[in-house]
Amino acid sequence: MNNLNISQPDPDWDYYEVWQLLEAIKNKINAGVKFISGEELADNTTDEKLKQILEPALEQLEELIENHLTDYSDDHD
Repeated sequence: MNNLNISQPDPDWDYYEVWQLLEAIKNKINAGVKFISGEELADNTTDEKLKQILEPALEQLEELIENHLTDYSDDHD
């Protein structure tokens, strides 16, 4: 699964849900990149709008790491 151009992976894949969540996070990050690419100068208003775009992505990423990535060594005890 090293191909980054996966259009729709197999739903039975162990990382399918993680992949979907990462795609949603990536879309938010891309929206932030697109937003700032149209801005000429940085200012407080632009920074606040960028935070509004990116903070949900950060929250989702933290949740994904906390809830979907586990210590598999516990499975082998």
